[in-house]
Amino acid sequence: MTVAMRPVLSSFTPGYKIAYLFLFLLIGVITAGILTNLILMIPAVGSGNEVNAIYVGSVMQSLVGTALPAFLIAALTHPSPAGYLKMTGSSRMGRKMVFAVLAFLFSYCLASFLSQWNKGFVLPAPMRGVEQVLRSMEDAALATTDLLLSGKTIGSLILNLVVVAGFAAVSEEMFFRGALQQFIQEKFPDGHAAVWITALVFSLVHFQFYGFLPRLLLGALLGYLFLYTQNLWIPILFHFINNAFIIVMHYFWGNTSWMREIEEMPVNGWFALAAAASALCTVLLFWGYSKKWKGA
Repeated sequence: MTVAMRPVLSSFTPGYKIAYLFLFLLIGVITAGILTNLILMIPAVGSGNEVNAIYVGSVMQSLVGTALPAFLIAALTHPSPAGYLKMTGSSRMGRKMVFAVLAFLFSYCLASFLSQWNKGFVLPAPMRGVEQVLRSMEDAALATTDLLLSGKTIGSLILNLVVVAGFAAVSEEMFFRGALQQFIQEKFPDGHAAVWITALVFSLVHFQFYGFLPRLLLGALLGYLFLYTQNLWIPILFHFINNAFIIVMHYFWGNTSWMREIEEMPVNGWFALAAAASALCTVLLFWGYSKKWKGA
């Protein structure tokens, strides 16, 4: 049946492909929620443990809610879904992986600056009600994250690295870079437009206003890594390192005073200067890679 459908779906315009992608996303999210509730009915899994419920929900949302829609639309529009998503082998993988690690290191200060700056946004007085709602949503998301990162056993560390860092990195990159960014680029051949439109959608769908700017930057970095290397495993690696770094830092040093000082670092001139240097180094890194290795 799938083989018979491929010629029809492959002839769809990019707009229809994007529409189907988000339709599959909606169905996937609903299905993931149903499966999560069914799994939590198992006494050994549910047992009233809120952390278990979050982990099960995260796994289901990653696999069924995000990764499956991306793979399904790729399978229905291309004879080789893994090939279309660019999840197959690639030449010079070592160099591309180093590129991803350097991109993370060079951009980290800029991302931290944008995060602190974004947290301090204050909406105009007439929008105080909206601001309170946004703050409450942010606090709820932060509480969930803190609950997951509160575990101090090796098992909890490994579980967070697998579920929070690994599953999220693979599934989100399959959906946003592997599927959405490529569909947008079919519509707008300019790769830069595809990167930034996808990054904007990536940041918006997380529904965290006070994390919008750093997530927009993250989406753009991931998009350019994919655009320049033409291999989905490279932005997946960057995404994993970004998530894993936070997990490891909180596991080993989450309760230290210097960690709290870093998280509450004021947005001042020195911080802005360091962020500008970080931005320059990141741009030069991508520029240098695009000149010498892009498409290799």
